[in-house]
Amino acid sequence: MIGIALFPLLVPVATVTIVPVSRAISTTTTLQVVTGPANAAHEQIPGRALAAVTMSEARTIATTGVTHHQAQAAHGLVTFYNGAPSAQMVAAGTLLTGGDGVEVVTEQDALIPAVAYPTLGQVTVPAVATITGPAGNIRASDIYGPCCRLNVSAVNSAFTGGQDARTYPSVGQQDISSVGTSLQASLKTAIQATLDAQVQPDETLLLPLPCQQQVTPDHAIGAEASQVQVTVSEICQGVVYQTQAYQTVLAQVLTQAATEQLGAGYSQVGAMQATINNVTLHEHGSLDLAVKVAGTWLYQFSAIQREQLKHMIAGKSKAQATVTLLRMTGVSTVAVSITNGSTLPTESTAIEVVIIPAIWQEGALS
Repeated sequence: MIGIALFPLLVPVATVTIVPVSRAISTTTTLQVVTGPANAAHEQIPGRALAAVTMSEARTIATTGVTHHQAQAAHGLVTFYNGAPSAQMVAAGTLLTGGDGVEVVTEQDALIPAVAYPTLGQVTVPAVATITGPAGNIRASDIYGPCCRLNVSAVNSAFTGGQDARTYPSVGQQDISSVGTSLQASLKTAIQATLDAQVQPDETLLLPLPCQQQVTPDHAIGAEASQVQVTVSEICQGVVYQTQAYQTVLAQVLTQAATEQLGAGYSQVGAMQATINNVTLHEHGSLDLAVKVAGTWLYQFSAIQREQLKHMIAGKSKAQATVTLLRMTGVSTVAVSITNGSTLPTESTAIEVVIIPAIWQEGALS
């Protein structure tokens, strides 16, 4: 008789695959960056202010504005003298003609006091040329001598402001703002490179940089010019914080939030992601960072829990085992595979439990 050797079963006859529960946890907090001793329990982290950096760049561009001026009439003053012993009135709208034939019209009533010898009564009123253009820019005393009524004479000052209609290129608001916008990015990049040189290996430069911009054109908006040179200056104040302290405090905050929301049994997987949403600078030199921090937590099955799961489902049908496992804390998805038959082995050693972590995407801490 040929003997038959019986070998023990070396491989499980049932495999249970479990995808544990994973949860995305996020919370917001405010970290205070201080220049002195920092108290992590109060969510403080050490930091320091860097020397402010100012950089300037100038650019000349063609202007795009167009200004049109209507023809303008010249304006000036007319002084009336009265040699009569009583006051006299020259009404507004009185027409006066100069020696060169240019006519002007007074713009308000002239009440001339009486003579007080040896001083003539006098009053000065505004007047405008009746024609537009530079021809109305008459010289002083072009009107000189008696006028209007007995014992009254008139003398004019020089008239100015008369000009022809014209259209000319001018500086527009867009000309200046476009240069400011186009140079801002390059200036900030150069400033950041300068500030980076002051950052120590264990520090992180706070971004975006708090900056002030000054834009100085060599011609004012609306001024006549075919070109305008615009100088843009960026003044940025750099602030750094200690990287490890930042990460440590945020990890504590996120872990506390996860514990409060999930309870025990969960552990973080992958890297946490942190975003600084707002920066508030205080007068005493400290600043607050409003930070959103997020991460993924995965339920962890210990070796003892795995053995307990095996004993709970040993001898059960595939359907019963599936229902039992789905009721367990931390179980998200279950797949039961049985080599022979539809019932799991009664011996837990013949059951293999495989834990497949949920897929997460690792991110870098800001």
